[in-house]
Amino acid sequence: MRTKKNLSFSGVYKEAFEGYITYKTALGCNIEYRETLALHTLNGFLNKYEPNEVILTEQMAYEYVHQNPVLAPATVHAYECRIRQFALYLRNVGYESIYIYPEKHTKVATDFVPYIFSSGEILRIFTATDQIVSTPNNPHYKIFFQTLIRLLYCTGIRISEALHLKLEDVDFANNILIVQNSKGNVSRLVPFNEYIRGWLIKYQDAALAPNDSYFFESPQGGARNRVAVGHTFQNVLLPLAKIQRKPDNTGPRLHDIRHTYACHCLDKMVRSGADPFCALPYLSTYMGHKGIESTEKYLRLTADHFLEISSACHHIYEKGKGDHNE
Repeated sequence: MRTKKNLSFSGVYKEAFEGYITYKTALGCNIEYRETLALHTLNGFLNKYEPNEVILTEQMAYEYVHQNPVLAPATVHAYECRIRQFALYLRNVGYESIYIYPEKHTKVATDFVPYIFSSGEILRIFTATDQIVSTPNNPHYKIFFQTLIRLLYCTGIRISEALHLKLEDVDFANNILIVQNSKGNVSRLVPFNEYIRGWLIKYQDAALAPNDSYFFESPQGGARNRVAVGHTFQNVLLPLAKIQRKPDNTGPRLHDIRHTYACHCLDKMVRSGADPFCALPYLSTYMGHKGIESTEKYLRLTADHFLEISSACHHIYEKGKGDHNE
C-alpha cells in the first residue's frame, strides 16, 4: 500500500486552512485524505502569489479553477466548488478581502450510464471472492472480500460507508448498520438480513482484533483504502468472474454494485405490485439520497434492463437524472 504523505499547511493561509478543516469536521463532514490533499494543493497555489495577509481575489480564484485548459468538466466543477466553499468560510470568520466564486458552476454531463450487473453476474462475482487466496501478509484477504461484496450488494451501501463502519455501528441485536454522517452529511439506519448477519459474524470471528476500531480494519490499522479495494475488484474479481471491462474503461466499477442493488430492488417492488413513483421515496431514504432526484434515474435504468416492466415506469422514468456516484 502506498504510504500517505503527512500533510501540513503553510504560509499566511496555514491557520485558515486548519480552521476550515476543523469547521467542516465539526459539522459532521468526513474529510477524506484526497480532499485534504486537494486543499494542500490549493494552499500551495495561493502561496505562489506571496500575499502578506489572507486574501482571495477574483483573479486568484479564476486562475485556480482554470489553471489547466484540458481538465474535464467534472474536475473544473470540483475546483469551483472547493474555492467557493473555502471563500465562504473565510468571509464568515471575518476575512474581508475575499472574492466569492459565483454559485453557477460549470455544467457536468449527466448522461453517464452505470453498469448494471445481471443476477448471474452477481453470483459469479460472489464465486470469484470464494476463489481468491489469502496471503501471509494479509491472512484475512479472502474473508474480507467475501463479506464486503455480499454486504454491498445486499444492503446497497456505498463502499466508503462500508469501510468506515466502526465496531459499534454494526448492531447484531437488531440486524442494523448505523451509517454515520455519510455523503451530504446524511446519517441513516440500514437493516441487513440473516444471510448477511452470518457473513458479518463469520468475518468478526475470523478477522477482528481486540484493538480494532473499524469493523473492516486495515492490516496496517485504520480504515481500508477504498481505491485499493476498487482496484482489486476491477483487476482480480472481475476477471475471475469473466466480466469484461467496457472498451472506454468506464466500468464496471465497484460502485456499480450499489446501482445494481437499487435497480434490482426497484424491479422487485414493481413486480410485487408497487407503484414505482410511490416506491421512490422509500428507496431514496434507504439509500441515503438527499433528494428524490438522485433516485429517479433508477426508474430509467430499471426499465432499460427489465423491459417487461417498462410500461409501469414510462410515465416518469424519462426524467431520471442524478449524480452517478450517488
